[in-house]
Amino acid sequence: MTAVSRLCLLSSSLLLAIGFVRADDPVYDGKTADAWSEILKLDPSARKRALAATALGELRNKHGVKDAHKDLGRSLRVDKSTAVRAQCAIAIAGLRALDLKEIDFEIIEAIKEEKDSRVRKELSILFGRFPEFAKRAVPGLSAILKDSDAEARTAAADALAKLGSDAKDAATDLLTLIDDPNKSARQAGIFALGRIAPENASFVAAALLKRFDEEKERDIRREIIVSLKLIGDKSESTVAALAKALADPEDDVKAAVAACLGTFGAAARPAVEPLLKLARESKDKGLRIDALRAFGSALGPALKERLKDVIGIMESDVDFEVRLVAVEELGSLGMELKDDKETMAALRKRLSDPQVKVREAAAVAIRRIEKKPDPKPPEKKP
Repeated sequence: MTAVSRLCLLSSSLLLAIGFVRADDPVYDGKTADAWSEILKLDPSARKRALAATALGELRNKHGVKDAHKDLGRSLRVDKSTAVRAQCAIAIAGLRALDLKEIDFEIIEAIKEEKDSRVRKELSILFGRFPEFAKRAVPGLSAILKDSDAEARTAAADALAKLGSDAKDAATDLLTLIDDPNKSARQAGIFALGRIAPENASFVAAALLKRFDEEKERDIRREIIVSLKLIGDKSESTVAALAKALADPEDDVKAAVAACLGTFGAAARPAVEPLLKLARESKDKGLRIDALRAFGSALGPALKERLKDVIGIMESDVDFEVRLVAVEELGSLGMELKDDKETMAALRKRLSDPQVKVREAAAVAIRRIEKKPDPKPPEKKP
């Protein structure tokens, strides 16, 4: 070995010994975490600092590099470049929940202070991915609902929806989105209102129904009905508006309305006539099923007064699934029908139905009405 070679080897050994270079240090794009940290904190180029944010996120995720997430949290709050702050938010969104737990103060303060739409959007996406940290961010997310950028408004509404009832204080601000000119933002606001359990349910329901009357987009009208179902306001005005909505031109919207009314029980009784009309006349099998179930649910024990309507559907509908539901609705009345000869005769006719599931359901309904126990299955031989 020459003297020069020995000198190079000795220099390398000294560097390793005093810690300037560690052979096992993970690197990203040729640089260590320490180097990227210095760039993120001190480099005058925003482009390089943004690249450093990406690098530190990768190094923390793949190699668990110590304190990389803390560097990201700090820069998220203090960096003067919106591009860098946005990239920090993106990188933090890709970390683990345990990492966020150590920098939750930084991300909460960041969403309170941030004014740039792009960064606000990325912060909203971040909290949407980690709703367990978002409860204290509700005021910040609510403020973003008024942002000039539709993508930021949409992301904030999506994040609030994932918080459920913890975001109920955002209801007033979410209501501003239901008339948003941007479809995605409008839909996100409507979706969120159905998931946050707002305290002023009747007021929110009234606003959603007003939007329903004005809405041109079919999928958003359907989203409104789904949110109304989740909110569960059963006031007379809501039921009356839903009964009117059963005349919507789109079958999937009508089906959503019927399913919603079906959860209201006796409160939906004012809607029984339009429900029966759908159960009889709709060309869509699924809609007939939903309408018939809602009809039975709304009437409850009073279904006994409308037996002829159900029997008519049971005997005439071409789809066995609808006949099956009619049989089940009759069977739900149990012993109330024991002395009703006409209904019992109609059910016995279904024992000869061409579809086996209808025949089986009819047998179950008859046993339930006559209180005959179900036959025991044969005992298995050891």
